[in-house]
Amino acid sequence: MDIQFIYIKNLSVGLADSEILELLTTISRELVCLHETDGTYLYVSPNAKSIIGYDPIELLGKNPYDFFHPDDRRLIFERSHQPLLQGAKNINPTFRFLHKNGTYIWLQSDNRLITHPNSGKQYLHTSSRDISEKIESDANLALSERKFKTLFKDSPIGLVLSSKQGYIDDVNESFAKFLGYETFELLGKHFSEISSLGELEENLRYRDSVQKGMIDHYSIEKQYLHKQGHLVWAYITVTVLRNDDGQPIYYLAQIIDIDERKKTETLLLENNEHLKATKNSLLIQNKQLQSYNQIISHHLRAPVSNLRSLVDLLKVTDSQEERQELQNHLEAVTESLETVLSELITTLKIQNLEDYHPEWIPIQDLVSKVCKLMEGELALRKVQIESNLTDQDRIFASKDYLETLLIQLFSNSIQFADQKRELRINIESFRVGTETSLSFSDNGTGIDLSRYGDQIFQMKKTFHRHMSGKGLGLFLMKYMMESMGGRVDVTSKPDEGATFLLHFPNGGNKT
Repeated sequence: MDIQFIYIKNLSVGLADSEILELLTTISRELVCLHETDGTYLYVSPNAKSIIGYDPIELLGKNPYDFFHPDDRRLIFERSHQPLLQGAKNINPTFRFLHKNGTYIWLQSDNRLITHPNSGKQYLHTSSRDISEKIESDANLALSERKFKTLFKDSPIGLVLSSKQGYIDDVNESFAKFLGYETFELLGKHFSEISSLGELEENLRYRDSVQKGMIDHYSIEKQYLHKQGHLVWAYITVTVLRNDDGQPIYYLAQIIDIDERKKTETLLLENNEHLKATKNSLLIQNKQLQSYNQIISHHLRAPVSNLRSLVDLLKVTDSQEERQELQNHLEAVTESLETVLSELITTLKIQNLEDYHPEWIPIQDLVSKVCKLMEGELALRKVQIESNLTDQDRIFASKDYLETLLIQLFSNSIQFADQKRELRINIESFRVGTETSLSFSDNGTGIDLSRYGDQIFQMKKTFHRHMSGKGLGLFLMKYMMESMGGRVDVTSKPDEGATFLLHFPNGGNKT
C-alpha cells in the first residue's frame, strides 16, 4: 500500500492513532514526516529519536527551518520548497540538520507535494536518511586525493601513473624535467616509447610478474630516452594499485635521477681499466728490463772481462807471435760485443713507440711486397705459398712493424725448414671480437712445446742444436707485438711444422 495514501486516509481519524502508519514508520530506516505547506511538522515517525535525537512530540507544530543549518536554509527554500509548491514532482535535497546533541548531521531527503483525496488540501511529505558517514567518507577521500595530487605534483622525485596497459595517465614536473619534456607532452605515451631498448625486456618481465600477482612491486636501474635523443639513468620503484577484486588498475612509478652517479661509475670503471692496462704495461716493461739486465750481465760482462784480460796480456808480452794471437782474440771478442750491442739497440728501437703510426693495412699487398723482397731465397728453396687473403683483409698496425714481422716469419720458416720435403707456407687472416688475427703456418721441423714451451720467446734460446740461430727472432717478435698492444701464440709439434698466431688490436675504424 502506498504510504501517501495511508497518510491521506488517516488524516480524518488522527495520524498519531493509526496503527498501520505507526507500524510502517517504526520499522523504516528513514525519518518519515508530514508537513503543512509552510513546513510545520504535522507528523514525525517514531524512529526520529534514533536518527536526529528528538522524540516526535518535540517536533510537532515546529518548523524544520529552525533546525536547518543557517547556510543551508536559503538553498532548501529556493531549490526544494518553492519548486515543490510550484509543481515540481520530486526533489532530493542534501542539507545539515541540528541534532539534539548540538551537532549538525547530514540528511538526504525525498520531498514531494501530496493532496488529500477528500478535502483537496495539500501537504508536504518528506522521507530523510542520515548520510553523515558517507559525507565524511567522501570528504576524507577528497582530502586524500588533494593530498595525493599535491604530493604528486610537488614531489622532488619523478612520479608516473600509468594504466594497466602501460600508457601514461599522469606525470609530475620532476619527471618531465628529467626527460626534457613538458608534462602534457608525456600524457598518453606508452612507457616503452621513452625507455631504452636495453632494459625494456627486463621491465616488461617485472610488470608481467606484478600483473600475475607474483610480486607487488619491483625496483630496477634503467635508462630512459631523453627528448634530445640521449640516454639517462634512473633508479625506479614501481608499485601496483589494485581494485577490490585484486586486479591491477594503475602502476605508480617513483623515479630517482642517478645519471650523474652512473656517469661517475662509468668514468671510474674506465679509469680502473686504464690503470689495469698501465699496470700490465709496466709489468711487461719490468719483464723487458729484466731481460735487458740478463743480457747485460751474461753478454756484456764476459766480453768486457775478456777485453780487460787481453789488454793486460798485451802489456806484459814481448813475443810477436803471442801479440798476433792476442789481437785475433781481441777481434773476436769485439765482434761478439758489437753483436750484443746491436741486439740491445734493436730491442730499444722497438720499445720507442714515438715513430709508431698505425693504420689499416691491406695484408695481401704487404705479403706480396715481402715475397718480392725475399724472392731469391723463396725460389731457391722452392717454397710453396698458399694465401687465403683477400683485398678486404686488413690489419691495424704500423706498416714498418708489420713488414718486419712478416720478414721474420718467412725467415724463420726458411731457416728451420725440413730438408726432406718441400716447404709449404699458409697465410690467412680473420677477425674475432675487437682483434684481427694473422695466421702463419709452415711444415718445417717444428718445436717440442712440451719441452720448450715456457722458453720459446725468451732471448738467446735456441731449440735446434744442429741449426744455426741466435735465439733473437722469436724474442723480438713477441716483444714487438706486446709493444703494439697485441700478442702472439704458437702451436707446434716436432717434424710437423709450426703455426704462429699474431693478434692485433683494432684501434681504429676499418675503412
